[in-house]
Amino acid sequence: MTTYDAAMGQNQPTDALPLAKGWDSHAEEWIAWTRTGIDSYESHREFFLPLIPKPRHLTVDVGCGEGRVSRELQALGHRVLAVDRSPAMSRAAAAHPVQPVPAIVADATELPLATGTADCAVAFMSLHDIDHMPAALREIARILTVGGHLVMAIVHPINSAGHFPGDNDDATRPFVIDESYTQPKHYTTTRARQGRTMTYHGVHRPLQAYTEALADAGFVINQLREPTSTDTRDKWHRIPLFLHILASLQQPVAERDFRR
Repeated sequence: MTTYDAAMGQNQPTDALPLAKGWDSHAEEWIAWTRTGIDSYESHREFFLPLIPKPRHLTVDVGCGEGRVSRELQALGHRVLAVDRSPAMSRAAAAHPVQPVPAIVADATELPLATGTADCAVAFMSLHDIDHMPAALREIARILTVGGHLVMAIVHPINSAGHFPGDNDDATRPFVIDESYTQPKHYTTTRARQGRTMTYHGVHRPLQAYTEALADAGFVINQLREPTSTDTRDKWHRIPLFLHILASLQQPVAERDFRR
């Protein structure tokens, strides 16, 4: 695993923790961080939400965090079930003071739903925070009807593989990948803004890890997008920040060759 060193401006080695435990240990920080609105969500959502199909029967928000995407979906008319491994996160989603959503505590690899229950699943910025990502995608496929959709967002693998060294005010500085892009790597990143701090726990994986896991679970990719900063003066205008995928489920459960 690695951790972010503010002085060095890059990730540094540290001891690995299960990702779910890492996020649960910082749940209260995350709830305050997101509800203060100091992260990238407001600009990110405008690219992500249009990918989500119109509401039908049931939409499952896998790795819901404190529930902000679930609330957006509910406002758009979706019947939503929010799921998170962290009890603190699920409680925050279910007890939101303005717009609570139905939420349960469950692991993404063992969803307590019957096969073919949902027609849409959303995994917004959660799959790179799950240790067993291929198993989670297989489980999402299991609960979806054939023709159902998965809409996912992750930190772009280019983003998680490297960094911009040097002066933070120099938007023209090069982007550097010091280590292997192809090898998975756990990381921990701590950010500070407006007097608050937030520690992120995730794993870098190459793009192929996600596309192969989607294919193995029976999904076909319909759309793939690479959002960047809309500010041409921002260094992240040159390198994609996130990766968005809309995929549809093509095979019934009985026909899928899950490689466990």
